[in-house]
Amino acid sequence: MRFFTLVISVVLSLGSVSGFGAEFDLAAGKNTGARMNETLPMQLDSITTWTQTSCNELPEKALELVYENSVEDGNAITQTELDSVLPSLIASWCFGPSLEPLMKFVDTIKYQYHFASGESIGELNFSFRDCFSKPGE
Repeated sequence: MRFFTLVISVVLSLGSVSGFGAEFDLAAGKNTGARMNETLPMQLDSITTWTQTSCNELPEKALELVYENSVEDGNAITQTELDSVLPSLIASWCFGPSLEPLMKFVDTIKYQYHFASGESIGELNFSFRDCFSKPGE
């Protein structure tokens, strides 16, 4: 349950990301990431800190928005826990009034999690097309 609170906190903290024009390219993505980073690091819950946001260009000019999160060492969060909140995270992006516009402009969204020691926990990846697929597809 605490981890679900973390995901909701991340989603709600992105509420200031809005007002995208018809053109959203790598420069606009990097600007969006820089605006988000102005408020970071941000403590999301008692063990998790949102540390960085970036926008990267993938092959074929695809844009990827990346959220990096650090979890205090010694916690039992695994990729399984991350996977369990993915449907809620996707729904927040697909149907949230402040996130849905951004979702239409980037090709993929990635949440990366690592422990403070640097050890990777895992990541969540999704895209706008996931808004229309059933879980498990």
